Amino acid sequence: MCGVSVMTVSRALRPNSPVAPQTRQRILEAAESLGYRPALNMGRPRRTETLDRQSVDVILAMATKPLFYSALLVSIEQELTRRWHDCVIRTCGTDYAQFLTLCEVLRSRDSMGTLVLGYMPVEQLQALLDVAPDAILVDHTGDSRLTSPYRSIGFDNAEAARLAVRHLLAAGRRRIALVRGPADHYFTRDVEQGYRECLREARVKVREELILDTDFTAAGGARVVAQALADKREFDAVFTNDEMACGILRTLHEHKLRVPEDVAVVGCDGLPIGEHLVPRLTTVVLPYEELGQMAVEQLLDKRGKPGAASRVRLVPRLEVRESSGVTVDTHRR
Repeated sequence: MCGVSVMTVSRALRPNSPVAPQTRQRILEAAESLGYRPALNMGRPRRTETLDRQSVDVILAMATKPLFYSALLVSIEQELTRRWHDCVIRTCGTDYAQFLTLCEVLRSRDSMGTLVLGYMPVEQLQALLDVAPDAILVDHTGDSRLTSPYRSIGFDNAEAARLAVRHLLAAGRRRIALVRGPADHYFTRDVEQGYRECLREARVKVREELILDTDFTAAGGARVVAQALADKREFDAVFTNDEMACGILRTLHEHKLRVPEDVAVVGCDGLPIGEHLVPRLTTVVLPYEELGQMAVEQLLDKRGKPGAASRVRLVPRLEVRESSGVTVDTHRR
């Protein structure tokens, strides 16, 4: 059907196939259309060495539970599978005994690398890097308090804040509240930096009472905005993350404040739920799929350089919808 040899088809049906991509795609499409399903006893026996797949430890830090971890994990697992590696997911919460167990497991592990997703207290993160110096911090912008060289790959969160704040300023908003996470979190530090820089650049006063700390959850966002309204703090816009924006929109609705007429809202993450809110949420899109693929590529392709430090930042983009009250994107790219 494809005009190629049986051997070429056999090779094309295997992972990491040496067959030319266009030819392999044609063979896969033909196999799918014919209803081909692999059987255990089909083909020549695999050599033992070809069955051995190296594993990668993916540590999911559970100090916070943002919704985007699912998309990031899927991206990492799919990219590892595509490269013929196994993905071993390990979780680590705030429990100290659990952290000690994780460190002991990593000491005795037989994996070829480690990816650490998300936020950990700096003391735990340093201990983890001591145990697994090959680890790459994913969705992390680093921390100056870490004493050993490390690799990190994350988003330019400061630029995400600049995109959002410039957009709100262009829409005529001047009292922009920043609803962020815990003060020690790298995302919190980064977005505050971009927020302050952008307001100073526009000669707009930074109002400290409009910088609100919470826990990255919808309930936390709702709570601090409700308190700000009770305290009579005046604001005409909010920049936050997508999950907290869900709770903030509900709070504004309960206080009979219209979005975007009275208060414009811009999120950050690009979660799918933003398109289903009323009004639809303007958001800064963070490319999670690309982040997962690049993390795997960096781990596998640079594994011969132990102890090398590197920082990679992915550039976000602004997705304008109804919640910011602007139909045409006027921000600087």
